[in-house]
Amino acid sequence: MLKSGCRIEAHQHRTAQRLARAIAIDAVIAWRAMLLALLGREVPEMPAAWVFSPQECRLLETLQPLVAPATMGNKKNSAWESRS
Repeated sequence: MLKSGCRIEAHQHRTAQRLARAIAIDAVIAWRAMLLALLGREVPEMPAAWVFSPQECRLLETLQPLVAPATMGNKKNSAWESRS
């Protein structure tokens, strides 16, 4: 995930301190992406609100037509609709 998802090898920071900060952020992003992939396979009906904040859910709803337009017609399995 760090190599392909976050493209950690492409970081070109001038100082070790900046590189360390970028890697720390990438590690959190990679961990969360791996967790979401696992949860998506194991518990696909889980509401998105269990993992994302309300602001993140709104952002994802806004981005969904741009990033995953094929999922727009499938409201039955939409985790975004099941916010509880």
